Amino acid sequence: MSRRFTAILLTVAFIFIGVGTGAAVVDEQTNWGQTYVDQLDCRYPVSEAIGDYNFNDYISVSDMKSLLKCVMDADIELASTTRQEVVSKLVDIYAEKTGINLDEVLFVALVPFEDFNKISPEYTRNIMYAYSSGLLKGRGNSLMEPSDRLSYAEAFVLLGRLEGMAAEDSFHVEGEVVKQESGIKFNFKLVNRSGQKQDLTFASTQLYEVVVSDRTGKEVYRYSENMMFAQVISPRTIEAGEFIAGQAAWDMKDQAGVLLPPGRYNVQLTFIPLESRDPYNSTLSTVLSFNI
Repeated sequence: MSRRFTAILLTVAFIFIGVGTGAAVVDEQTNWGQTYVDQLDCRYPVSEAIGDYNFNDYISVSDMKSLLKCVMDADIELASTTRQEVVSKLVDIYAEKTGINLDEVLFVALVPFEDFNKISPEYTRNIMYAYSSGLLKGRGNSLMEPSDRLSYAEAFVLLGRLEGMAAEDSFHVEGEVVKQESGIKFNFKLVNRSGQKQDLTFASTQLYEVVVSDRTGKEVYRYSENMMFAQVISPRTIEAGEFIAGQAAWDMKDQAGVLLPPGRYNVQLTFIPLESRDPYNSTLSTVLSFNI
C-alpha cells in the first residue's frame, strides 16, 4: 500500500505538560504529573505493576513494558525508553486498538520541533501522528529531544493521553428521538467499533447525560437534575460490535415544569466514562435536532 502523507513545512511551537505515577516517591511539593497518576491508578493496578519510583528518574524498559501491559493490555518489543521509540510504540498501539491505517493519514504539519531532523527516519511518521493527534507536545523551547530517555512522569503523561484517545476513537454514539403522546423519548447507545473488546470505567451509576436546549442555546432539560446516583466505580467490558444503551423520557417541560412552546430544539446525548479526556465534558457524544 502506498503512503499518502504530504510534507508541508510548518514549525509549530508547543509546551510540554507532564504526568506522574501510582506509588511515586514525591518531593515536598506535589509533582506536576500526580493528577494523571491518580486518574490511572483508580482504574489500573499501576502501583503493583511497577512498585516504587521517582517521577524524575528515567523509566526502565521493564517498567515501561509493565505499564503498557497494565493500562493498555499491550505486549510490545522495546529496545530502549528514548522519547522517539516510546512515542512511536504508543502510536502503533493506538492504531491497532482503533483500526486506523497510519499510511493513509494526511499530515498537515511535519516540522513541529526545531530539532525535528534529529528524529530517526523509522520513527518520523508515528511522531508526526503523535504530534498532530495531541499525544505528544514535546518539551519547552519547541524541542522534541528524541534521543533523550523518558522520565516516569513523562511516561504517565503519555499513557494518560493515549488511554483517553483510544477510548474516544474506539467508540461511536448513535441516537434517535422518538415522539410519543406523553412526551419524547431519547434512545441512544455507545457502540464499540474498534474490532476488539474494550473496557470502560464510570465514576458512578450515572453512565450518561442528556441535555436539551432551545434554538438560542438555553438549557431547558437535564436528565441528571434532581436525580441521585451511587458514587461507586462501575467498570464495564464492551465486546467488539456491542454497545451500552441509554434512554431518557422527557415530558417536554422546562426546568420549572412549564410546557415548552412548539419549535426547534437540540439534544446532546453524552456518555461519561473516566477514560474520556474530560468526563464532565466528554466527546463521547452526539447532538440531534428535533421539533416539538
